[in-house]
Amino acid sequence: MIANHSQSTSNEQLQTALHAYPKLLSVARRITGCMSLAEDVVQEVLLQLVSKPLRQDIAAPTPYLMRMVRNLATDHMRRLRYERGLFVEEEVGDSTSAYGSPEEHLREAEAYKAFRCTVEAMPARTRKFYEEHYFDDVPQNIIAKEAGVSCALVCGLLREAHSRCLAAIALEADQAMASGRGHKRDRSLRAGELRA
Repeated sequence: MIANHSQSTSNEQLQTALHAYPKLLSVARRITGCMSLAEDVVQEVLLQLVSKPLRQDIAAPTPYLMRMVRNLATDHMRRLRYERGLFVEEEVGDSTSAYGSPEEHLREAEAYKAFRCTVEAMPARTRKFYEEHYFDDVPQNIIAKEAGVSCALVCGLLREAHSRCLAAIALEADQAMASGRGHKRDRSLRAGELRA
């Protein structure tokens, strides 16, 4: 008798959902922006309804079903946006990687090495100020207050240290460019020798 009663309740709820199908589809389409996604969402709600009928105490099943569709469509769109954000799309016909070439990685590694050497060569207090300000985002006035020095001194030390770092990176880039040109020139000379 109990199974028969729950079966009739499930059938009534399913009939109510099928009667409200166009409204449910409209709500899902408004959220997803796509008819096929909307149909998938509504079908999933109907499957949930078949596998686990709504409780008996729900007085108005149609608004409840609409809320289920809204929630499921919203969750589906959030998941879709998240998944799309995980992957970087390459443009068609673009042969370069979004992650750069090995040469670019080598140049960046050399520039980082020059930067790191410059930071390590700084006096201890200047290095501490530099790391706190540029890596930990500590404002200059707080650094000055904690160290018991003037803000002008901290500002001057940071400016000088930053200029040194930029100069080291620029020097490394210039050397890399010069060695790259020299390497190309050596190859062209060797090619000329081979022809002769």
